[in-house]
Amino acid sequence: MKLMKKIILILIFSIFSLSVFSQKETFKIENSGITPVGIISGNGNISITQDVLLRKAVKRHIEINNNKFKGYRVQIYMGSGQKAMGEAQGAKRRFLTRYGNQHGAYTNFDSPFYKVKVGDFRSKAEAMNFKSIIEKTFPNSWVVPGRVNYPVDVNDPAEINDPVEVNDVNN
Repeated sequence: MKLMKKIILILIFSIFSLSVFSQKETFKIENSGITPVGIISGNGNISITQDVLLRKAVKRHIEINNNKFKGYRVQIYMGSGQKAMGEAQGAKRRFLTRYGNQHGAYTNFDSPFYKVKVGDFRSKAEAMNFKSIIEKTFPNSWVVPGRVNYPVDVNDPAEINDPVEVNDVNN
């Protein structure tokens, strides 16, 4: 009988403590940092509820990693030597002229090479698809893994900027 009281007391305490620690926060997808790939219109509502501590942990992870995560880019140029810097700038200029600023073009120096990489892709498949689009202009391009920026909403001009990374060995 004494053991049964202890078990019931432990169960009641466990249930009570779980309800105390399960805080919830409701937010809109627009404010979550998640960029939807497409918007499907319909007559429904989706409510995403997540623990406050989880949201804080994700924000902290983003801050620690300088707003970057593992992804892929397409490298359109790599060269070394006296003319490499000018050739890299020329490749970047050709890319921006032909495909615009919305994909992002990054120049970096990883001794002894100058490299120009484009795009911020979450998956290798997205990068391969983009590579096939630019293949006529840059036939020697290839997909490389690296730390990429979180994608921006290309429909919002305020989010599009001219990203340049020099001497960043993580790209």
